[in-house]
Amino acid sequence: MRQRLLFFDIDGTLLDDEEKVVPESAINALQQVRKNGHLTFICTGRCKNIWPKEILEIGFDGVVGGCGTNIFYHDEELLHVTLPPDLQREIADDLTRWHIDGVLEGKVKTYFRRDYWMPVVKSIFKENGMFSELCQNCWEDEGIPEFDKMALWFDESSNMAAFKEKYEDRFTFILRDPTFYEVVPKEYSKATGIAFLCDKLSVSREDTVGFGDSTNDLPMLEYTGVSVAMGSGNPDIFPVVDYVTAPVMEDGIEQALKKYRLI
Repeated sequence: MRQRLLFFDIDGTLLDDEEKVVPESAINALQQVRKNGHLTFICTGRCKNIWPKEILEIGFDGVVGGCGTNIFYHDEELLHVTLPPDLQREIADDLTRWHIDGVLEGKVKTYFRRDYWMPVVKSIFKENGMFSELCQNCWEDEGIPEFDKMALWFDESSNMAAFKEKYEDRFTFILRDPTFYEVVPKEYSKATGIAFLCDKLSVSREDTVGFGDSTNDLPMLEYTGVSVAMGSGNPDIFPVVDYVTAPVMEDGIEQALKKYRLI
């Protein structure tokens, strides 16, 4: 059996969006696929300081984090790309000026604005204990915020158009829903992270498998040799993939791994 590299998004793929758990069937399947000689990787938009401990403890061979800006293999950091300090400060000031809410995501810290107001951002900060414990940082404080990418929410009080016009030559703006952009440096994506590992490990693109559920997974799903969408995911990605598996809580990971005879 040829060795495959398997890449799994976290939110909505491994971790169910509603139940906030990884089903037992997925945990068992992920452990079995490694026993069968394949390598498994988390492939997430999340930066390192907000990788969920319970996901890491399942056991993976590495992580493509921050949409390709931070890559680990067997706990060795192979790549970390952050933004220039002057650009970080300029972005933070523009977000405040144009009244845009969100999260500035870094390897060590995550930053919120002082007067965060969008419901999703409030939920992230107040209701998720991991975020509230690790992310008590304000991007308006003195000094340079240290971040690699952004998750930005906005409403009618925001001037997102001005921000996007200023920065769209340097960043990819991924529209996740009508009031939410994930913003990543132009040269990086989940696909570039996978390509980096393929080159590092001398594995062909055809021997990669990607699992995702959202529009920020499209670069990964369009790149991997086999692409799988979760049935509980965004239907917009279904036409792009090779296979739409069952929803997360209906054993979708296990079903797809069995279909491709990886377990």
